Amino acid sequence: MDPKEFKDFFSNYSKNVDNADQQAFWRLSDALITAIIKKHLSPSLTSDQVVLDAGGGTGRWETALSKEYGNKFIIYDLSEDMLAKAHENIERAGLSARVNLVRGSLEDMSQIADASVDAVISIYNPISFVGDIDKALKEMFRIIKKGGVIIIMGQGRYNAIASKVNNYTIFQEELLAMEKTSTVQWNTYVPTLKVFSKESLEEYLTTIGFTVTKTYGVPVFAQPGPEDFDPNNSLRSRISTALEDEKYFKALFEIEMKYNSLPEVANRGMNILSIGIK
Repeated sequence: MDPKEFKDFFSNYSKNVDNADQQAFWRLSDALITAIIKKHLSPSLTSDQVVLDAGGGTGRWETALSKEYGNKFIIYDLSEDMLAKAHENIERAGLSARVNLVRGSLEDMSQIADASVDAVISIYNPISFVGDIDKALKEMFRIIKKGGVIIIMGQGRYNAIASKVNNYTIFQEELLAMEKTSTVQWNTYVPTLKVFSKESLEEYLTTIGFTVTKTYGVPVFAQPGPEDFDPNNSLRSRISTALEDEKYFKALFEIEMKYNSLPEVANRGMNILSIGIK
């Protein structure tokens, strides 16, 4: 990815990403991810164990997970703007003693020692931004201790095609290019992103040496409206408006969790989230 394109995107993105949960669709997505993490991250993590958040951005997952787990965290990210926001958030939450910030590319994590972390999480698709996926995953494999877990998420390939067809009515040239290259560009200010099927993300992981134990679609039934991408989070989509009803939110959450790991359903996911063990 072009360095200027990367910097420009995350400079703007860092300013408001932590407010995304004002939209109920994103609260649902976060709730699903949190439930999946709790299923696969050991509940007995101790204060001397380390979870590295690859592409951890502003640290909002550390703020949330620190309430559930007593371990230490590393937020590893390339964006200066995202890490500056992470520093603010971690200081405000009183987590400075438990969270270390490291700036670097996921394709070169040489600042992190071999077999030095107990788990890696990578949420909301940092892997979709990297140039060399194999290289990034090899680095993650290298730094995880034997028996450690990786919880990694990339944008969903089939959902991206369906969304482009149904919501954007794209020309056949773009549609065929998406299918051929497994990439998507949502608009002019979002970089071209790599997209994954359940099978392709699992293949990347197993080729590197991970044993894949489960793959989820997140979410598989709920689909965001255009308003859910409002950078100011002031608009409301039909789905976000409906999800303001607590009973509806709970019902949809339960249905998503019932089906989102079924092999025949996971590929519906807006995002694909795979679990691997070293």
